[in-house]
Amino acid sequence: MKKSVVLILLFFSFFEGKAQIYDIYYGPKVGGNLTHLVFLGDNDNMYHDAKIKFASHIGAFAEVSLNDYLSVQPELLYTVKGARFNNVDEEGFRSVYNYKYLSLPVMVKYYILDGVSIEAGPQFAYLLSAKNVTVSEEYHSSLGYEEAAVDVSDSMHSYDLGAGIGAGYLTESGFFVSLRYTFGLSNSLIDKYTAAGFIGGLHNGALQLSVGFSIQ
Repeated sequence: MKKSVVLILLFFSFFEGKAQIYDIYYGPKVGGNLTHLVFLGDNDNMYHDAKIKFASHIGAFAEVSLNDYLSVQPELLYTVKGARFNNVDEEGFRSVYNYKYLSLPVMVKYYILDGVSIEAGPQFAYLLSAKNVTVSEEYHSSLGYEEAAVDVSDSMHSYDLGAGIGAGYLTESGFFVSLRYTFGLSNSLIDKYTAAGFIGGLHNGALQLSVGFSIQ
């Protein structure tokens, strides 16, 4: 997390200098993620029981205006993805996959109305950590249910290539709100065979609601 903050601050400082030369707007953004995992493979695999989990993202953006209607917006975000699972056969069992990424989306934005834009573009993400956190009666104590976290980063690729599409609204004061859906195009799993022996690929998906402030 600390390294991510440093990189985001460097991102800010780089575009702050460029904004004096080019027509560039930049600023912070933060928001929530509704994340899920898509497993493309055998229907009997556990990933098909994945449920949506709530997570978050924070970072910075820079919007480079090409003309009155078109702009390019690179971003640097610290974002959390993953999914949750419930085992109906075991009361109190909960399992959550937490994948933390440093993400670099590059959105092409087109303003269809004054302040209203649509966007689409590629996204590259670097995996910072990946853990499976479970809560079960197996870890029960006098304090209640306890969590057990397992590092699963060795089974994941360190990169995630994806794409995003969305829309946003920018006010005259600089405040904006945006809604974007991102989907991983590359397989997140290193081994296409899971522990249960099924073949398939695992892909990240997230619906992101963001707010922020644009500064010139």
